[in-house]
Amino acid sequence: MEKSTQSMRFRLLCMVFTVMILVAVYISYTMYNVAVKESDKYQQLANSQQFKTMTIAANRGSIYDSTGQVLAQSVTVYTVFVDPKTFQERDRDRENDIVGTLSNYLDVDGEEIRKKLYQNNQYQIIKKDVDKVTVEDMMEALNPTYDKDYEGEEKVPVTSVGATPTAKRYYPHNDLAAAVIGHLHYDGYGILGLESYYDEYLTGVDGKIITAVDAHNREIQYKYKQSYDAQDGDSIYTNLDTTIQYYTEKALKQAVDDNNAKDRGCAIVMECKTGKILAMATENGYDLNDPAMVFDPKDEENLEKVLADEGEEAYEAERSTVWNRQWRNKAVSELYYPGSVFKVVTGSAALEEQAISLDDTYYCKGYMTVGPETISCWTTHGGHGTQNFVQAMTNSCNPAFMTIGQTLGAKAFTDYFKAFGFTEKTGIDLPAEADSIYVPYSRMSIVDLSVSAFGQANKITPIQMITAYAAVVNGGYLVTPYLVDRIVDSDGNIVKQFEPTVKRQVISEETSAVMRQTLETVVTTNQGSNVYIKGYNIGGKSGTSQKLDEPGGETKYVSSYCAFYPADDPEIIMLVMVDEPRNGKYYGSAVAAPVVSQTLTEVLPYLGYYAEYSEEDISNLDVNVPNVTGSSVESAKSTIEALELEAEVIGSGDTVIRQMPSDQSAMPKGCTVMLYTEEGAEPEYVTVPDLTGKSLESATDTLSRLGLNLKPLGGAAKKTGAKCSGNDTAGQYAEVGSVIEAYFIVDDETG
Repeated sequence: MEKSTQSMRFRLLCMVFTVMILVAVYISYTMYNVAVKESDKYQQLANSQQFKTMTIAANRGSIYDSTGQVLAQSVTVYTVFVDPKTFQERDRDRENDIVGTLSNYLDVDGEEIRKKLYQNNQYQIIKKDVDKVTVEDMMEALNPTYDKDYEGEEKVPVTSVGATPTAKRYYPHNDLAAAVIGHLHYDGYGILGLESYYDEYLTGVDGKIITAVDAHNREIQYKYKQSYDAQDGDSIYTNLDTTIQYYTEKALKQAVDDNNAKDRGCAIVMECKTGKILAMATENGYDLNDPAMVFDPKDEENLEKVLADEGEEAYEAERSTVWNRQWRNKAVSELYYPGSVFKVVTGSAALEEQAISLDDTYYCKGYMTVGPETISCWTTHGGHGTQNFVQAMTNSCNPAFMTIGQTLGAKAFTDYFKAFGFTEKTGIDLPAEADSIYVPYSRMSIVDLSVSAFGQANKITPIQMITAYAAVVNGGYLVTPYLVDRIVDSDGNIVKQFEPTVKRQVISEETSAVMRQTLETVVTTNQGSNVYIKGYNIGGKSGTSQKLDEPGGETKYVSSYCAFYPADDPEIIMLVMVDEPRNGKYYGSAVAAPVVSQTLTEVLPYLGYYAEYSEEDISNLDVNVPNVTGSSVESAKSTIEALELEAEVIGSGDTVIRQMPSDQSAMPKGCTVMLYTEEGAEPEYVTVPDLTGKSLESATDTLSRLGLNLKPLGGAAKKTGAKCSGNDTAGQYAEVGSVIEAYFIVDDETG
């Protein structure tokens, strides 16, 4: 029995020893994992408990125009929140005060606030993006500051309401240059436009403060406390000018609205020799401060219809399509057939290669047979007959340029197509620049060459077209278009300076000079162009292309115009494109040219270019009506007639009591000023007629019979065949003697 007991003790001892060894091995293995193998992990866990890290948010850099106006800026706003747990422990006796104050200052429903005060957590957002003044006033209302002489009942401080600062991107001009500037993702990084392209510079580096904390997460004195300052983002100064941008967008919007353009429009204003972009517009755009809002009322109406007819899923899909379209920069990210604007490229290449001369002639019978195809000219009146190069460009004759393209040859044509930059992106400093679609030399048939010569086979971007056009007229130099002039840090030091970049010289100065003169002739011939502006020598060319790749049997068009100034030494160049006009007119001269005329009329004087009138211009200038009130009838008539105006006397008095139009009103020579000579004479009012479609002579006669004066607008107003495109005052009442403004255009491809 004793032996058995000793055996049992021995086995027990062995078991205990074995267990101890196993425990020791386990502890050793665990210590090895903690101390060696997974030391980084546990060090981080220890630091997270022993140290507190506070992030110092960096400010995103601002975006400015060339004059220093802010286009985009980060501002501090606050998120107001409540802590339900703290409220229920400390502030329940001030519930009504809290609810009323927050509701009043934040414009939030009181019952919604009350519900959030009784949630089972420690953080409930009441409102985001609250400005600093509102937050300060609100907190003062909750926790008023008492001076030492205050004898009233002091309120117990509210500790369950707080506000945390956050940065919000603010765009002072709302939708101005929206497609160029772009906006931020909800996470704070740029996703479109300059915000995206220069995100690396604009985004700052957040700072940190690392401090030691005790077991209760309270900060303790720690001699190794570390602080890393935030580095604010760099700011960018662009070449955009908000004034030029505004004029451009205003004129473009009018054209898109007036012509009911289905697929929007775009415009670019650029320095011809440097590539600096002064304005770039896409219409319709969007509100940068609320990018999710559907900006175009027509899109909004269509979305409501989709929701009603097809349901929520179809609505969400269509809304995504609308967002994608309204955010996209049409000038850079979309392709189009350039049409007759491209003839300047074909013409300059043929002249440079001496494949043609200015004395060569081309016969147009209204169409041309190329291989198996019969290709029409735009005119339907039997063709242009025999014409030289300048006349063919002025007439925008398709058969002439098909002949010029064939004479140049497919190899030379494709070489120049590449040299002018159409086979590569321009390199503009914007994201999502589209690649062109073109017929390469290896697949170019005689038909492809012929239609390519007048801009109808290859799809390019507007930014490619304007840079190529600039090269045609600036001496032959293809430049890289660019938007940003310089990048500066938060201390104002220049981080990066951008300079004009010339890629190559495509044609000679001699050829470029010929093209400048030719394109000036296109505008000034018989003062017939819709882009003609008195006192300014402008060169330009219209374009009208068919959307050949669009489904359906309906013919759809793209209208465009490109012009430059001064014609003899270009500084400014402007391209306008209106996509799919649907109000009857579709020629680029009738749809896009008025945008150029309206914009340059305002932009050129703003830039310091002033009109220089010829003797013929001076003889046709409007005159300012003099103030003849108080003068004798004879003296008043003499003064008015000396300015080549007519005077009509109303009444039998000897002295002019009132006149219409009033003094300093501008009106064309030959118009009539009404002179009233009796006190109490009631003015006569008439309804202004709609002049749309009338010739200058017909419109003048129509208004004259009503006692109204016509002031024709538009460069083509004096040209035979010009028609009124409408007057804004149609249907309104006007006093007899008033001046009615109406815009006249030539509705064909020569304008």
